[in-house]
Amino acid sequence: MRVSLILKINNLFTLILALFFMCKLAAANQNVFKNYDSFRNSKEYLSEFVITNKKEDKWKNIFSNKSFKEIELFLKTIPINTSDQMIQKMIFEILVSKKTFDRNLINSDDDKILFEILINKLFDTGRLNEIELVYSQTSELESNSFILKKMIEGNLLRNRHSEACKILQKVNQDPNIFGKIMIICNIINNKFDQAKLGLQLLKEQNQPGDIFFIDLAFSLMSEKDISESSDLKKNLNQVKDLNPIIMSSLQFADISPNFEQIEKLSTSGLLFVLSNPSVDTDLKIFCSEMLVKQGRISVDMLSEAYQLSSFDENEIQKAESLYKSLSPVLARPLLYQSIIRDNKPESKFRKIIALLKISINDNLLSEISNLVGDSLDFENYVRNNEDTILISKMFQSKKKFIEARSILNKFYDSPKSDVRNLAIDISEFLLTNNLDYYSFEKQLEKVKDSESIESTFTKKVIMLLIDELDLNQNLFEQLLNVSISTSIKSTDIKNFFLASKLSDEKDFFNSLSILFNIAGDNNLTQLNLIETYSVLTILKNLGLEDEYKQLASRILL
Repeated sequence: MRVSLILKINNLFTLILALFFMCKLAAANQNVFKNYDSFRNSKEYLSEFVITNKKEDKWKNIFSNKSFKEIELFLKTIPINTSDQMIQKMIFEILVSKKTFDRNLINSDDDKILFEILINKLFDTGRLNEIELVYSQTSELESNSFILKKMIEGNLLRNRHSEACKILQKVNQDPNIFGKIMIICNIINNKFDQAKLGLQLLKEQNQPGDIFFIDLAFSLMSEKDISESSDLKKNLNQVKDLNPIIMSSLQFADISPNFEQIEKLSTSGLLFVLSNPSVDTDLKIFCSEMLVKQGRISVDMLSEAYQLSSFDENEIQKAESLYKSLSPVLARPLLYQSIIRDNKPESKFRKIIALLKISINDNLLSEISNLVGDSLDFENYVRNNEDTILISKMFQSKKKFIEARSILNKFYDSPKSDVRNLAIDISEFLLTNNLDYYSFEKQLEKVKDSESIESTFTKKVIMLLIDELDLNQNLFEQLLNVSISTSIKSTDIKNFFLASKLSDEKDFFNSLSILFNIAGDNNLTQLNLIETYSVLTILKNLGLEDEYKQLASRILL
């Protein structure tokens, strides 16, 4: 029947196209399970699972003396869809690390809810292997419908359809919980009569959003090519939130979701889209860029994604002019493909400049710099101060501080170049703890007397200077004469006062609540001055030194 053929074809394409991606994703998952800690701290509470091989326990007491409602709100509101790599890493560590709860404030029913929230967050952040590890560590979960459903959905998202259906046999097949999964597995196993019965029951329930799934399931059991069905696509356009069942069904039907449907996908959804051969290439590129910013895939994988786009030779040749008419998600692959094929240094340089420019606003400067930063001897081709500033940022993002300073001398323009030198010096200090204070003071003298102090970037450089460096008398006197104008919202200043007080008291729970509230789904480099300082203050006062330096280095680009 048609669905069997679809599965075979999809599996073949998935194997060919996704082999590279999935192998690297396994390495990028940050889950090294050798010598991991014991599953739980006690024999009684599921919520106290531990699935990390790290011995540090900085998050151990984060929920001490907190009520169920307080913890529930904290976990439900952590910004799991953020594109910020540092925030993603912190969330992952909190989810998998050793945690203890005050059992005087949390009963057994509360514990079950907390456990399910934690597993949901692991699922949403694409930590599917970790969920399987949790399941494997205790017999108490052997017939737990909640975690088994998550494992089934996880296998569907990884194109392991037969494994997903095998897990279904372990559960009490309640149609209210597993109805759509049962239908999909019946279709996969050519049990069409059972599938049609399940679809009829689903249709009678008349739930919003089920129309597309019902139509798609019936179509999968036919012999027709349904990938171009206008009715199905019309119904699909009405589906706002893609879940694992819908996404897996779309792959069976060789139908791609649209941009609006994937724009706010969780990390698990982004990972699925990246490895799904049915999805349009520009959507794969969008997902690749999101995942590389989250730190979930490597820059090499972004390079592979950019080369998936299909351009004809004429478009490659005219990339310099053509990219301006395209969206960034299409312009970057076009420029990148043209750059790696171009043997003329001058035109290659101009394309690199263009690629760097259209990457800054999307917070991809560091990633793009790693892709093209070794392509040329850049000092031979810069033409103006704007070029030198951009290439200097590229070198700085790659920790090539000597080259970052050197390129500025080609078309030095004070104070813009001086500000860049200050940023480079502070960035290098964060890495090496070394600084030429005499030279630094000379650069600051030029900057403080200029109008560039009004730029947001310069203000952030001054902020990090004050926050990070030891202020000798000369620096102190210069900074006294620096005037920084800013418009501060009452909410921002309130959050700053709270961030400063609570983090100074080592109140991890409330400090991180403020941090996550400030960050939201934004990239941290996009925050305003007072928001940025609030976040840095929290990281520094809580002793999160690596996270502080990582964020500070990105702010200085």
